[in-house]
Amino acid sequence: MAELDHPGHMPEGLDEHVWQRLVQARRLKVESEQKVKTKALILADMNAFLQRRFVEDESLRAEIERLFKELQNLRDEKMKFTMDLEVQLLLKQGQVEVPPDSFITDYSDSTLVHRSVIEDLNATIRSLGDAKINIMVESKDFRKGIHALEWEHKKMKMQIEDLEARARDIQLLRVTKDLQQYLGEVDQQAIQQKEVATLEQTLQLYQKTHARNVEDRHRVIRDLKKAIRKKEIENERLDIDLEEMAITVAERKNVSNPDAENQAEANSERRLKNIVARRRLVDLAKAQAQEVAILRAEVERLRMRTFPALVQVDQ
Repeated sequence: MAELDHPGHMPEGLDEHVWQRLVQARRLKVESEQKVKTKALILADMNAFLQRRFVEDESLRAEIERLFKELQNLRDEKMKFTMDLEVQLLLKQGQVEVPPDSFITDYSDSTLVHRSVIEDLNATIRSLGDAKINIMVESKDFRKGIHALEWEHKKMKMQIEDLEARARDIQLLRVTKDLQQYLGEVDQQAIQQKEVATLEQTLQLYQKTHARNVEDRHRVIRDLKKAIRKKEIENERLDIDLEEMAITVAERKNVSNPDAENQAEANSERRLKNIVARRRLVDLAKAQAQEVAILRAEVERLRMRTFPALVQVDQ
């Protein structure tokens, strides 16, 4: 530096005091650079020392943790040897939930739980079950309400359709003279009373006519019953006569008579006539019985028409 500071190295035309200031500034710069280099070396040494201390600290920490773990393991083993003893317990069968083995059940992984814990767990399960049931009931009621609203909606739609159909019927209704006359009347109640009185008179007339017809039918039925009884008596008498004739014919066959063959033919012919007459009487009795059944049905029909329905009149 002294050689560089010699005035011989001063540029030409430069003042002396300027050269001195330049030299002084250069010396300060060089000294600062030297100090910076020195401080950098010191800082590097300090960083290396700090790094070595960090490594030592980490190793010491790991060693401390390892020692703490070993200490905790020793404490656990001590506690296990002190507290974990084999104790024989007598429990009910329902309180043991370990699945039994075929020979000896292994209880090494089993846990002895206090009864209060199980009861608390059961209470929790029951409370959750009750809550779920309440939620399901609320859901059911909600769905029921939805179904009720849907039914009410459908009912209202059908009522709307019915009202629209009635409105169309009213719009398409042909106003006849009778309807105009009915609508033009002021005292509708008097007209209805008059119609009711007329209907009552008509009903009374129908009842009297029906009673007279029923009486006539009953009289006809009584006459027919008498005629049927008379025919039945005649049929019984003819049956008796037929049996007597058969006996007489048999007796005459046993008797020798030159005219036996002619008489037998005559008796046979008379017997056939009697049989044909009896057959005709039986057919007549059946026909009369059918007629009586028809008359009874007619009487029943007239009896059913005694009180006529007034639905159309009300409309």
